Amino acid sequence: MQHTLSTRIMDEFVNVPLGDTRLTRRLGELAAAFAEQPAAAIPKATGNWSQACAAYRFLDNERVTAAAVLSTHIARTLRRAAHQPLMLAVSDTTSLNYSDRPHTTGLGPIGNNADKPTGLFLHTLLAFTPDGQPLGVLDAQNWAREPAQFGSTRQRNRKPVAEKESAKWLRSYEALAGHATTTAQTRWVMIADREADIYELFERPAAQPSGPALLIRSQHNRGVDGLKHKLFAQLARAPQAGSLRVQVPAKPGRRARTALLTVRFCEVRLASPWLKAERPPLTVWAIEAREEHPPRGAGPLHWRLLSSLPVTTLDEAVEKIRWYCVRWGIEVFHKVLKSGCAVEALQLESAARLVRCVTIKLVVAWQTMALCKLGREQPDTKISELLEETAWRVLVAATHRDQPRPRGVPRASEAVQWIGRLGGHLGRRGDGTPGPFTLARGLERLHDITVGWELAHTIKNCA
Repeated sequence: MQHTLSTRIMDEFVNVPLGDTRLTRRLGELAAAFAEQPAAAIPKATGNWSQACAAYRFLDNERVTAAAVLSTHIARTLRRAAHQPLMLAVSDTTSLNYSDRPHTTGLGPIGNNADKPTGLFLHTLLAFTPDGQPLGVLDAQNWAREPAQFGSTRQRNRKPVAEKESAKWLRSYEALAGHATTTAQTRWVMIADREADIYELFERPAAQPSGPALLIRSQHNRGVDGLKHKLFAQLARAPQAGSLRVQVPAKPGRRARTALLTVRFCEVRLASPWLKAERPPLTVWAIEAREEHPPRGAGPLHWRLLSSLPVTTLDEAVEKIRWYCVRWGIEVFHKVLKSGCAVEALQLESAARLVRCVTIKLVVAWQTMALCKLGREQPDTKISELLEETAWRVLVAATHRDQPRPRGVPRASEAVQWIGRLGGHLGRRGDGTPGPFTLARGLERLHDITVGWELAHTIKNCA
């Protein structure tokens, strides 16, 4: 049994250059199995021991590189993006914790202690439309730290950026710059949080004005060329340009809410860091969005954003702030990868195997997020676009046992609600639409129910 979802995800891996058509076919089959059961362990997802052994051999094959696995998906992502005049490429890092796998080789420390916890780091670049629709993965970097690399801050600061982990931001930018040459009609903007506030990154668009632009949340109170005061003081002196309401998503211990932000902006010339004093100052546009009156018990939002694009009006400042709000999407993406696709539960014997498997699940996590968005923003899409007929009929039957079943082919918005119901979404007034984690659980349960129905139907016909 194969959902339309699993067929679609196989399309993301068609003709992957692995040098062997059997490997490419196996990749598509493994991706399809994960699409139908995102959180399932490999033996359960593949269906039997023989297929599980084949999956383990595939993941152990040195010809299967993460770059090759993602190559076709990246090409399809760029084709989807080519129809958009503006695209946002959001970059962020997450850690994958495998501390309970003492026998897995190739792991390293992921915390502040050199001895524990252990795992891998994953740095991704994800393509979003300005309204937050994820179109696919553009780049993924994986690495494990060496315990011997733990040193003093002063030693790290004196290293060339190419020898530091912060080079990941430069690699993301260069990857995006290469992709941008294939989508000439699309303007790309790379967005990242405070960790990406490094001088060398802002040098890139200054040197390549036609390349991707930057929108980075400021971390460092940098010096301003020619002035005694620094960046944060310069922003505070800028006149208030207006205000803006933004939706703040829920987090554990924090409800979703609407925040009213005051907006300031100005052009600044950032002085080079003191260890790079010979380098010229960089012209950027700074934006401050501050919540003056947060609800009781809630920390105020306060963003200082640096843009390589001109910001000369309130509308341009508000535009950049709304772009930055899309950055929350990559945090959701990483949560889907960990919770919905259960990558931290993988039982594999080496970091190389883990990286290959996680890379496949990156595309599965993207598809799960896209399904969630589809139900919200394209509600009239037919359910047959999402699921094979047997699967959607089983979905209808499983979720309408005590109530009248709808007639005709249901819509995507209904299908997403029903899949969410199988995953534990209560569907009460005010609950909204199911999130990607719930959808991942619902898809897995739908798969199991549909397989059970098909087996029972086969037995009945045999009798």
